[in-house]
Amino acid sequence: MPRLNALADVLFPVEVHPVFAGASDGRPLLVSDKKAIVDAERGRVLGIVSRDYRLVTNREALDWAYQCCKAVFPDTKETEWEAMAVDAPATGGHCFIDLIHNTTALDFNTVPAQARPDVFGPFIRLTNSYNGLRALSFNVGFLRKVCKNGLILPQTIITFSFAHLRRKIAERIEFQVSHERLAHLKNSFGSYIEVLRSFQIPRQQIDPFVGAIIGVRTPKQLRPKTREAADWEALTVHLRELGERYATELGENAYAVLNAVTEFASHPPVNCHVHRERHGLQRLAGVWLTDFSKRCTRPDFDLSKYLTEIQEAASNDDDSSGDAHGPSQGSTTGWYARPLIPNGR
Repeated sequence: MPRLNALADVLFPVEVHPVFAGASDGRPLLVSDKKAIVDAERGRVLGIVSRDYRLVTNREALDWAYQCCKAVFPDTKETEWEAMAVDAPATGGHCFIDLIHNTTALDFNTVPAQARPDVFGPFIRLTNSYNGLRALSFNVGFLRKVCKNGLILPQTIITFSFAHLRRKIAERIEFQVSHERLAHLKNSFGSYIEVLRSFQIPRQQIDPFVGAIIGVRTPKQLRPKTREAADWEALTVHLRELGERYATELGENAYAVLNAVTEFASHPPVNCHVHRERHGLQRLAGVWLTDFSKRCTRPDFDLSKYLTEIQEAASNDDDSSGDAHGPSQGSTTGWYARPLIPNGR
């Protein structure tokens, strides 16, 4: 299903409506502890939430995100940050917006200049939802400037991630930022990259490595001439092309693996065997970077055993990124909930 990738696509107006259940005699019964969040332009229900749900519109959340950027990087101005990447399902039930600094002031190199340095820069990712399945949150990520491929590291820098409840989110918010942790994370990131550049991985192992990191599960059975078979062939070709390109550009090493992973994560193909959104894939990339860069330096590290381990983990993982296909509009509890939307919408 096509996704929303333009800022204007996720800044649509939303409204709150009461929810009614249809009684057996046809009378509408008010569901007093529920309310509906509705796309006011299309008259589409985005989520059925609790009475205490605190609605934060994407536009309001974006305003806070600019404040967050200033809090994390106090030497910058809000006007220096731009919403450069947007990702949301076609339903609009949730969205991710990346704010990137529009100068090179925050860029940093990961290795000395004589070793062909790569330039990286930070970004702030806003997450918001209209169905209560994702908390309003802000995360720091890093992207490779030459290709704009990014990842989210698992460490928390910004202390602000709350459920959408009135008692949790005030009208005015304050961001608590650990600048010491941010400086440490930036230095650690450079160390992680250096470790990956020096760790050799044979070309034949790069493709399965990338697939295991992003959680691709090999199908147990594929019927010929089906969409599943065609998608699996397309995905296999895509992974092979990524591996070949980055092995040629960067060498047969773990850094080539990371770049193949972050390109896949930042531009995931539409494929029935890819179950995660960009946000989830980029978080997997960040988790793998920190884990592998530490484990591969141990004296007893065995690459083949490690690859088998993450492949088995991918095969047993059933995560499908929450509401990637949108919230359910029906109910399995014996009654059908519907919002009361005026004007026949």
